[in-house]
Amino acid sequence: MNYLSFEPEDFAADAFFIRWVREPDEETETYWQDWLQTYPYKVQDVALARQLVLLLATDTDADPSESAIRTMWQRIQDRKQSDPVIIEHPARRSWFLGISRVAAVVALLVLAAGGFYGWQRRMVTYETAYGESQRIKLPDGSFVDLNAHSILTMRANWPDGASREVWLDGEAFFTVSKKQQQGRPIKFTVHTSDLDINVKGTQFDVSTRKQQTKVVLSEGSIQLRLNERSGNQSLQMKPGDAVVFSKEKQRLAVDHLANPQASHSWISSRWTLDDTSLGEVATMIEETYGVPVSFADDALMKLTVTGIIPTNSLPDLLNTLESILFIKIDRQSNRLIVRAMP
Repeated sequence: MNYLSFEPEDFAADAFFIRWVREPDEETETYWQDWLQTYPYKVQDVALARQLVLLLATDTDADPSESAIRTMWQRIQDRKQSDPVIIEHPARRSWFLGISRVAAVVALLVLAAGGFYGWQRRMVTYETAYGESQRIKLPDGSFVDLNAHSILTMRANWPDGASREVWLDGEAFFTVSKKQQQGRPIKFTVHTSDLDINVKGTQFDVSTRKQQTKVVLSEGSIQLRLNERSGNQSLQMKPGDAVVFSKEKQRLAVDHLANPQASHSWISSRWTLDDTSLGEVATMIEETYGVPVSFADDALMKLTVTGIIPTNSLPDLLNTLESILFIKIDRQSNRLIVRAMP
């Protein structure tokens, strides 16, 4: 289930969400706590949805009256203005008995209120499959090239003068337009699970693969800030800088690249490789095309590749690697096996 596009009324009518609120167990608790840590910007939506589910957790099976529904709606609207609160679970009862009631009340709420947040607060999500990329024009005229197997989320509308924000899971290259309000630059922020990237007008690549976040700046400047769970560090980046934050090691590494453009050559359907090990290339194939790669001999992983590799299609990519490295890549079922040339 892709919950990123859910609004509070969607959460409140979802069986798995209701189960977490009404009958929490280890499975639901682990899932939703991890999900909220990964997508902290959805905390308020989840808190409001919990309130709606809990308000409907009454001891009677009778449907709430219209006045009760309006009262519920007003309470949710009032709480929307305050910080999310922790709500104790009510006395446990069978969570699935209330799903239809919740769905019915949610429908009435939407009709009565004309939508939960209104057009300003709706979220849109762009998602690419394995082997697919997409170019997206943002409301401010900026562009995002979204790499394969990636998700970009943002508000549907950006009011004039408001801060510009997007949330990324995967990899994307950003070309950000410079915007001003009364002579002051308007900030553009990219949120990942580890850090926030604040810019005003620039070009940069962001990747959240392999349990790490990598940012490569091609043009302009970036103020990078780790979130609270990652240490609250901040860093000013200049063109050519490459910053990698490892979740596992909780470490921030900074390097300077002579050719930062190589990091986003994928937007032109090619990889620019410089002494890149075949093991690293195998990981790139898995992330881009979703096909596992194994090696008949681990020594093959140490072979290196330098040059421009076409990525228009997986067969083209594999044929190029075979001709450069004198190897054989067999496709068995849904797996690639790399062997030495006989």
